[in-house]
Amino acid sequence: MTYPAELTTTIDAMRSAPQGTSLASTFPTGHNWHHSRNAPLTVRYTRTARKLAHCGAMAPEGCSSKDIQRARDNHRLNVEGLKAVLGTVWSFRLLGWLPSDTNYLEYDQIAEIVANGTIRPDDTQDLMPEWFTRRHSVDELKALRDGKAA
Repeated sequence: MTYPAELTTTIDAMRSAPQGTSLASTFPTGHNWHHSRNAPLTVRYTRTARKLAHCGAMAPEGCSSKDIQRARDNHRLNVEGLKAVLGTVWSFRLLGWLPSDTNYLEYDQIAEIVANGTIRPDDTQDLMPEWFTRRHSVDELKALRDGKAA
């Protein structure tokens, strides 16, 4: 069977090795993207604490097993790590802190507050990092300090 010249040229070009880099090699690939599962351990603990605090870990009812499993899967923490996060977040709540406070505090800071037994001050403006205060308006910051969602 004889093919037209254009088709023969296309088939030969597809069978031969590319002369230079292919266009596909310039596309971004998934292995270089930043994922929560591959973040440093301190970042994964912080994100897990924030997620669980807002899912109910700071309430007497607690969070659902589905939320705990999702946090475990998304942040690649083992059961002991999750128990530590849940215990720290609950102790954080017993000291009068609110779930909205986890938005600007990292897990290490939360653990230090719990270890020191620091009760939540009336105004948490001094604890908010500069990057956080620049990101939100004055009204949103006031709502966060009052324990409401921004």
